Amino acid sequence: MTKPSQLLKFIQILPHAPTKDDFLMKDLPSSGKRIDILCRDLSACFDWAPDSWPRPHLELSAILQDSVTLTFSEPGPLLPLGEVRWAQVIKDSLAGRPPGFVKVRQSGLEQAIKVSRATADSSVWLLEADGKPFSEVSDLCRNAENSFILGDHQGFDTKTLQIADQYGIPHVSFGKTSYLGSHCVAAVISEYERMND
Repeated sequence: MTKPSQLLKFIQILPHAPTKDDFLMKDLPSSGKRIDILCRDLSACFDWAPDSWPRPHLELSAILQDSVTLTFSEPGPLLPLGEVRWAQVIKDSLAGRPPGFVKVRQSGLEQAIKVSRATADSSVWLLEADGKPFSEVSDLCRNAENSFILGDHQGFDTKTLQIADQYGIPHVSFGKTSYLGSHCVAAVISEYERMND
């Protein structure tokens, strides 16, 4: 195991999203099988959500059809602004031309969980409306690596829930209301910023 870090990681599950660059830029929800959800999550993670949390301590992985993983780190001055620019980054990455802040791997959720747990004191959580209230979770450690699994607009598919149960991933919640993934990203970042105040 490696030493603890203050990394906040998000793992977006997209069981129907394309694994190739053949989606239309003018039709992200339909031809992209809701790749627009990922674009909004990326905007939240690296652009508008962080206030005091350092952006280099953020990471977002998108797992497409449980076979391709795109991992995004802090883009720095190359930060794409808006859904369309993020969609272009995704399209380029799937075409084999990822920018330096994106890694493309042939892997799925199980590998992402194993990687996330390889760091000392790391934790993996599944964000779901029926989970334990976020405010009641006592072992959310700010000085460790914490990964949060997000569902798409339909929640989680059966396979994802089975894998999460197999690895004993605890479910946490921001309430009974179902939120957009981007709002969940923003809420998690905000909670960790509050822990630092």
